[in-house]
Amino acid sequence: MSRLSPIAEAKESHRILIVDDEDDILDLLRYNLELAGMKVTTARNGVEALDIIETTELDLVVLDIMMPQMNGIDVCKHIREYSRMKTVPILFLTARSEEENHVQGLDVGADSYLSKTYSIDVIMSQIKALLRGSQRVSPGASMFSIYDLEIDQNRYTAYRTTADGRQRITLTRREFDLLYFLASSVGVVFTRRKLIKKVWGVKVEVGQRTVDVHVSKLNKKLGTYQGMDYIQSVKGVGYRFREPT
Repeated sequence: MSRLSPIAEAKESHRILIVDDEDDILDLLRYNLELAGMKVTTARNGVEALDIIETTELDLVVLDIMMPQMNGIDVCKHIREYSRMKTVPILFLTARSEEENHVQGLDVGADSYLSKTYSIDVIMSQIKALLRGSQRVSPGASMFSIYDLEIDQNRYTAYRTTADGRQRITLTRREFDLLYFLASSVGVVFTRRKLIKKVWGVKVEVGQRTVDVHVSKLNKKLGTYQGMDYIQSVKGVGYRFREPT
């Protein structure tokens, strides 16, 4: 990556953790993020990163995959075990671009995945888009119920009432956004491209396979209602939230 000027935006004081064992990457990202008004902490391996996460409030984490002591996939798993880190955006920034690694990163809770071959402008745009997405909850939104689900956009929470009682469903921020968007338009079929635009945002670089992975994970967490998934695939088109039968 070559050093380019970051996209001009209003100064912010978001707290970012960058985890990478390459000094030039750490220096490049720190320089551009601090120039954009953000507070940056760095770690050179996964163990050091987890020590920082235990004591520091963060707004976003940038993770490499191949690192000494603990790889980025394992770090991401541990991060999501902290209740206060459940919805903090995680961006994998790595030299490994194979689809298998991409899917694996999303499976363990990452929100996005970029190759280090991208320019710093693209990386900065992605980071800022993820930060905007994490603050997308509308203050005026209220809880609504559908089937046996309760969805509250104000608190970013979802509950399901079963024979065992009312149980909270643990979702990542992106999973919640996807659930809220689809459940707000029962029966409407959305293409993968439309879902990317509405849930991830136009400036976030993700492929359509990302939608499939998130829907699969979301359905697994939600379970089924009357033996059917809440989110249904419409062959050749996209996805919809199931209509009442």
